[in-house]
Amino acid sequence: MKPRVLVMSGYGINCEAESAHAFELAGAECEIVHINDLISGKKRMSDFQIMMFPGGFAYGDDTGAGNAFANRVRNNLWEELIRFINDGKLILGVCNGFQIMTHLGLFAPPGREYGERINALEANTSTRYECRWVHIKDNSDKCVFTRGIDLTHIPVAHGEGRFCCDPETYRVLKENNQIVFTYCDESGQDANSLYPLNPNGAMNDVAAICDMSGRIMGMMPHPERAIYAVSEPEFQLKKELAKRAGKKIPELIETNFMIFKNAVDYVNEQTEAEGSISIPESAESKQPAPETSEVAEAAERVSTKFAVKTKTEAATYADAGVNLELGDDASKILYEAAKRTFENRKGLIGEVIIPLDDFSGLRAVDVSKLPEGSLMCISFDGVGTKVEIAQRMNDHTTIAYDLLAMVCDDAIVRGAEPVLVGTVLDVNSLGKGKGSNIHQVRQLAQGYIAAAREANVAIINGELAELGNISGYGNFNYNWCAGVIWFARRDRLFTGREIQLGDSIVVLEEGGFRSNGISLVRRTFRDHIGEEWHKLSFEGSTLGKHVLTPSRIYSKAMVKIHGGFNSEGLCEIHGIAHITGGGIPGKLSRILRPSGLGAELDNLFEPCKAMQYCQQLGKITDREAYRTWNMGQGMAIITPEPERVIEELERLGIRAKVGGRIILEKKIIIHSKGLSRERLVFDAENFE
Repeated sequence: MKPRVLVMSGYGINCEAESAHAFELAGAECEIVHINDLISGKKRMSDFQIMMFPGGFAYGDDTGAGNAFANRVRNNLWEELIRFINDGKLILGVCNGFQIMTHLGLFAPPGREYGERINALEANTSTRYECRWVHIKDNSDKCVFTRGIDLTHIPVAHGEGRFCCDPETYRVLKENNQIVFTYCDESGQDANSLYPLNPNGAMNDVAAICDMSGRIMGMMPHPERAIYAVSEPEFQLKKELAKRAGKKIPELIETNFMIFKNAVDYVNEQTEAEGSISIPESAESKQPAPETSEVAEAAERVSTKFAVKTKTEAATYADAGVNLELGDDASKILYEAAKRTFENRKGLIGEVIIPLDDFSGLRAVDVSKLPEGSLMCISFDGVGTKVEIAQRMNDHTTIAYDLLAMVCDDAIVRGAEPVLVGTVLDVNSLGKGKGSNIHQVRQLAQGYIAAAREANVAIINGELAELGNISGYGNFNYNWCAGVIWFARRDRLFTGREIQLGDSIVVLEEGGFRSNGISLVRRTFRDHIGEEWHKLSFEGSTLGKHVLTPSRIYSKAMVKIHGGFNSEGLCEIHGIAHITGGGIPGKLSRILRPSGLGAELDNLFEPCKAMQYCQQLGKITDREAYRTWNMGQGMAIITPEPERVIEELERLGIRAKVGGRIILEKKIIIHSKGLSRERLVFDAENFE
């Protein structure tokens, strides 16, 4: 099946036909789609593997080159575009398309998010429209589109193509191989801003850039106008010279055509990789030592039988499945993301001090002035098998929410304030070269920043390792766990003895599974739907997307309500239960045990739709469901002033209600919202 290419069209776009032709010549199936058809839902981005924003004068460039078209995408198609990117697909923008992508902010370096504009394409320094042929050279080994291209001859046609950004952004782009093409002379020497070699005055001769994954590229020159040799201004001269030498000029300008061919080949390679089992490089055998002819012949028979190549060169670390260069790139991505979380603790306990700013350098906090009664501890947790759902959906942007919810929300159960987080990310492989898994790591880093902001913690350090033997779904498999350092005041810790008869139990709504009971979910859906259960259409989306719903992080809100290490609380709280593994009966019985009391819950939230469907499909009893899942409540707060707690939570955007009360009997009584709606009774002292 041919890769499908979406060539964007709209009022003022004028390069659709030649762009589609170039991709079709490269072996793709193309469709020119008007932006209005995408907005109306008549056409869907998700049906394509490659998207191109072609050149032209979108909406007449009346509000700035590419600006109006970019606004239509951002206001109507942004979520679909981000899904397209997160699915590992390709985007190419040429000239006006590059300008559109610049306004959309699609070239984010490590630690930045899609949607953040990092550069501009300003008016040419010549103050006129430049229409000429130039030379450009490739500077990046990261970009998918430029594999095998060193130097090419190509036309430009624009009035606003001068690349600009701040010096720090340029440094980061350069350091991360995101500067793709630069203007040069015909021998490949830098243009050094000389006109007309550099036709627009671009900063450091930049003609094209890509995003961190190498799958999204924007360029000012027009390769689609220059795939045939006959297009070159010197064609007749070259033709005559070739004729006199008894030669023929090749029909194609291969170096321009390869931009399109590389994209098509990349999609085919990814499709083939997902659909076949291959022997990894680490499984390649070493060349047997020729001690005897029998040994050599035996080795040859084994090699032939299993189709494994023999190697004569010395073994390397890469042969064992570890790519040092990609490992450094991935570590830099995660560190740049972590750096953006440091501001969360500025002026608070845990403010990060950086004596050496480097991903392998020192980060620390000053604890020299802590008052008497200050406590510090560390706890650990992980995401579990929910990572397999992210792998199925090829969307890793929200897993950090699950990770931080597990560790940070556990800390507030003690009455503590989560402050610093360290993570360990074990992956099967980061891949190789332009077929790497760097873009998935970048997705994890995106979630890092947003989740840390939600929890109000700083990611202070982490470890990344390629293990080679982690199983999962697809090509990028991993396990992610974390440790959280929390601080508390001894007199504010919850012991369980604060809980009193008659206290109310306020439950906080949770719209997904969090990170618990996922193994039961996966098995149930696999057994009743099939291996590809995640693709099933469900409640306006897919079943996999519903199961992947990120965990709500409550810790920041709870620190505000109960009080943090250096802040006073707003409400009187006697206890907190984080509803994870063991469900409501398991977590409530744990905090109730010291008080010798019980609880009755008769006004709980409904479980999410996917949870109800899983229970129904697997014929899972209500008792088992409430022991396994959160069943609609991610946290329970025990308090003598529930109205005030609910009011404060609503101010913070968290839906809550009184779900029950503390009772004298040492039981956990649940009026179920599951399938049977029965009354469930659990022993609060000896819950099993």
